[in-house]
Amino acid sequence: MIKRHWRKLLAASLIVVGNLFCLPVADAEFKTYTAMGVDYGNELESQDIVKLRARDKAIKNAVKQAGVYLKTYSRSVNNELTEDEITAITSNTYEIVGEVRYNQVAKQVTDQIILVMWEATVDVKVDDGEIRNWRKRDLNERSKLITQTRETNEAASENERNVEDLRKRASTITDEAGRAKLKSEFEQVDNEFLSNQKIEEGTRLAYNQKFDDAIKLYTEAIELKPDNATAYNWRGNIRNVRASEKELVDKNVAEGKKLREQALDDLNRAIQLKPDYSEAYGNRGFVYYMAKNYPNAIKDFNRAIELNPRHVQNYVYRALYWKQIAKDNAHALADYNKALELDPKNAHVYMNRANFYRLDMENYSLAIEDLTKAIQFETQEFMIGYHYYDRGECYQKLKMYDKAIADFTQAIPLMGRDENFKGLVPWAYKARSECYKALGDTAKAKADFDKAKILGYDL
Repeated sequence: MIKRHWRKLLAASLIVVGNLFCLPVADAEFKTYTAMGVDYGNELESQDIVKLRARDKAIKNAVKQAGVYLKTYSRSVNNELTEDEITAITSNTYEIVGEVRYNQVAKQVTDQIILVMWEATVDVKVDDGEIRNWRKRDLNERSKLITQTRETNEAASENERNVEDLRKRASTITDEAGRAKLKSEFEQVDNEFLSNQKIEEGTRLAYNQKFDDAIKLYTEAIELKPDNATAYNWRGNIRNVRASEKELVDKNVAEGKKLREQALDDLNRAIQLKPDYSEAYGNRGFVYYMAKNYPNAIKDFNRAIELNPRHVQNYVYRALYWKQIAKDNAHALADYNKALELDPKNAHVYMNRANFYRLDMENYSLAIEDLTKAIQFETQEFMIGYHYYDRGECYQKLKMYDKAIADFTQAIPLMGRDENFKGLVPWAYKARSECYKALGDTAKAKADFDKAKILGYDL
């Protein structure tokens, strides 16, 4: 039983980009926003890139408009989201409607400098149903997507500052050697811009669970800018997710090992390029953990927390190490407590601490308290079912059979709707059968036991 729960807990911890429980939203409404973006360039710049910059600004302006609407809409459905959440949703789910419209204007500034201005106008469509779909994502996944979106937006802003600095210099340089050097520098920032565009698109693909396509885009980003630490980090992260899928779902250990080695190479490179990259240390620590390289795993978890003490998931990762490897319950509990201090509505952490109470300390009463919180704050339907199932087992241990039966009854249909968790349904029937038997209801006990056998319960 412990081994089975450990597998499920590990699987839940691993799904950091995927695991979206999508349902069609009957009353979803698409809104379309029109916005313009303007960029200009001199004769030292690639006009194709200037044109793309104008397009990118137009998209971002339209996405900001959509964000204002979605923020208001989220309040109207009593599901208000943070600014970071709104930005992650709009940046990764918009669709361009029709063709981008361009207008080009040239302006002679000096005898040597001609500025070419591009105006781009786009129509962007956003589905307000994405708010509810966002709530059905795993909390850790949401955190990753918010971080990815924030990093891409910060990279875009930095690139824009760099190109503006070059444009100011272009207005003062007149000698040919200086102009040639400046043109080379424009080419570098243009490649950085294109690399960042690939990362943004890769993040959009990852958001929609197109992991292999996302890896391809991150690879193209690295080809454009070989020192792009962000691209290495997120490619490594997704390769680790794919490695876990290969091992846990496809049972292909060899392919999983290969992907994990590639993930480690990526994260090593990300940290080499950016030694204070907290996200990369956390990601690499988990790769080490899955590869059973525990000394390096704990070093990376410690370093990630040192660099960013407010990152909740790294405390959960480190608690996993303390609990499973170091057998240090005091440290594990301290990390779970710290994670919940930082995010007191995090169902994922309540689930992990409940498993710690239940499986490591056999304190079923405390586990029930945490699982009740997990049920309260959980947004994924099948995970709610899993929490009911675990709480039912705690009630069963305490011989509170009526409450256990009620929880198993709640868990069965919810878990049965998900491919990863429906394998627990026959176990839930078996557990409920035992509760009915303990209460003396032999007819219901037999019916549930028979159902468990039909569904594949391993006697």
